[in-house]
Amino acid sequence: MMKITPLTRENLDGVCQVENLCSSHPWSRESLQKDIANEHAVYFCMEDDGVVIGYISMWSLRGEGNINNLAVLPQYRRQGHGRALLTCMIDHAVTHRFSFLTLEVRSSNLGAIRLYESCGFRQVGLRKKYYDHSEDAILMTLTFS
Repeated sequence: MMKITPLTRENLDGVCQVENLCSSHPWSRESLQKDIANEHAVYFCMEDDGVVIGYISMWSLRGEGNINNLAVLPQYRRQGHGRALLTCMIDHAVTHRFSFLTLEVRSSNLGAIRLYESCGFRQVGLRKKYYDHSEDAILMTLTFS
């Protein structure tokens, strides 16, 4: 059974596995553990029968949020799990009366860009050669009225 819950120490190892399988520059377990303890960090993970298959993280400050990571294991992609995690974070932002959410996405990641746009994010800028000093990052924002 699929469920989304706030990240706890009990499912940190699963998030580390997702991070290692999905990221070209994964956060270390130590970095993730420190970040989870940060009062401004918000993490949700998705589990399928107790196995972590994806997660989303954000830093929040004064009613603004910056989504840092959204990752889903390759075998679970294109099944709505990324959208479910993103929707969970958007709901969190709405519940806590955020003004907006921002994120960066690789310019080549067309699937993610389409997902973000379908959830209301709009392209607002570009960071040249942001990833590995070679690939641009598209800045996207979702504003709440």
